[in-house]
Amino acid sequence: MANPDNLNAAQEELALLLDELRSFAANRNAYIHRKCITNLYYAAFHAVRATLFYHGLDTKTHEGTQRLFAAHFVKPGVLDRAHLKCLARLESDRLRADYQGYHQFDEEDVGRALASVSPLLDDLLAYLKAQDTAILGDAELPLQAALSQLQSS
Repeated sequence: MANPDNLNAAQEELALLLDELRSFAANRNAYIHRKCITNLYYAAFHAVRATLFYHGLDTKTHEGTQRLFAAHFVKPGVLDRAHLKCLARLESDRLRADYQGYHQFDEEDVGRALASVSPLLDDLLAYLKAQDTAILGDAELPLQAALSQLQSS
């Protein structure tokens, strides 16, 4: 079980994950594909940070998040290497979505990103729950609902 500060930091990241999933649903319904890509990246990012923070691994940057995730979870084989590739690809797409307005994303791009993000989120949340059954707390039902909606999209 994590110390209270680590648990609190992880739960704050899970709340941000839930916000991104809700925002994704709204943007997808409005056909705002560029924002969907950004939402999916940040959903994955916050899930990874929740996992890192739970173990007391603090990071201030996107690059640092990926490095710590790789070093502590992917390289030792705790989580699949495909998740690290997914995070890197999503970050690249997010940067294009946020800073290159001329780059257009479509429903197919969103579908591809979603296909890689869903297993990442499932695995990270299952990992966290296996570490501490109470970690999801009040967010568990809303997260399950948001993930169900995400997967049925």
